[in-house]
Amino acid sequence: MVKLEVKKIKGKKYIYIRDKVRVNDKSITISFYIGRLEKTTAERFLEKLAEYQLIRLKTFTDYWLKKKRRYLDDRRALDLEVLHYSYRLFREHYPDELRRYEQACFARYVQGTTAIEGNTITLRQAEELLEHDVTPAGKSLREVYEIVNFKKLREFLDGYKGDVSERLIKRMHGIIMDNLLEAPGEYRRIQVLIEKAEHEPPPAIEVPELMKELIGWYRKNRKRRHPFELAVLLHTKFVTIHPFVDGNGRVARALLNFVLEKHGYPTLYLGLEHREKYLDAVAEGNRENYRPIVDFLCEVYLQQHNAIFREIYGKIENGEVKAFPDMQELLREFLALRRS
Repeated sequence: MVKLEVKKIKGKKYIYIRDKVRVNDKSITISFYIGRLEKTTAERFLEKLAEYQLIRLKTFTDYWLKKKRRYLDDRRALDLEVLHYSYRLFREHYPDELRRYEQACFARYVQGTTAIEGNTITLRQAEELLEHDVTPAGKSLREVYEIVNFKKLREFLDGYKGDVSERLIKRMHGIIMDNLLEAPGEYRRIQVLIEKAEHEPPPAIEVPELMKELIGWYRKNRKRRHPFELAVLLHTKFVTIHPFVDGNGRVARALLNFVLEKHGYPTLYLGLEHREKYLDAVAEGNRENYRPIVDFLCEVYLQQHNAIFREIYGKIENGEVKAFPDMQELLREFLALRRS
């Protein structure tokens, strides 16, 4: 919790901001010097608050930028971390704004991830189905199940406290493909081909061992690799194995978002307009060339979320949404100290 601290040195009072920046499962303490109490005006205090916000941001981004990266350059990694920081800040101070935003993102994600696989339900129809259980006219029962299964997946993941595992992956597939396959959640026992793709997935007999290796790779890298790269590479390596008869793309994108959310990032959603570039990048990933898929998904991700955060910041500047409450409280504390 951010607070003002007064230190007395030789009879004079000096004020500091004391704070803890939460990063992953640890907190980093910040002690930021403001100045001598009697010589610091309200205007000067606000200037120092702005400096402090930058220090806080830098403390947060520096931690994540130390994570291992092979495909993200410094600029994109920094952009991701500014987004990451903003998302956490708004989650803390503007939960209602974020809740509305996350609901809109979820509908776009579900409609987009199913549209890539051929579902024709529109975004508006998906929103009505997910939020109000309104079944769109003229759509097949299969298309409806493809959408509502993601609502069930969301409910399951909201209560899930574990990490990525084979058991989780099979459970996710079981939910996503419920009423769509005879045995959802079971690895394939036959060879499959990917339509319009040069990649031929490995033989079915190799799938169990390859999935164990994938989970081993994830566990080895989950704490040291940058979360965005970790999420994208897990998604792509999973698609290359293609462990299920159907539904692999949807599970892969659900895994990607699970890892992002686990580390405090917003979700990524793809639409039909992204399909060709996405599949081309996945094809490169199948050949273990991961840069195109990391670059493409990072570009889409930043475009999606920076727009909404600019909008929220704009509301703060225009007075439609109150400025960060903790900063207002610090100013009140400072003015009270000056009067005492």
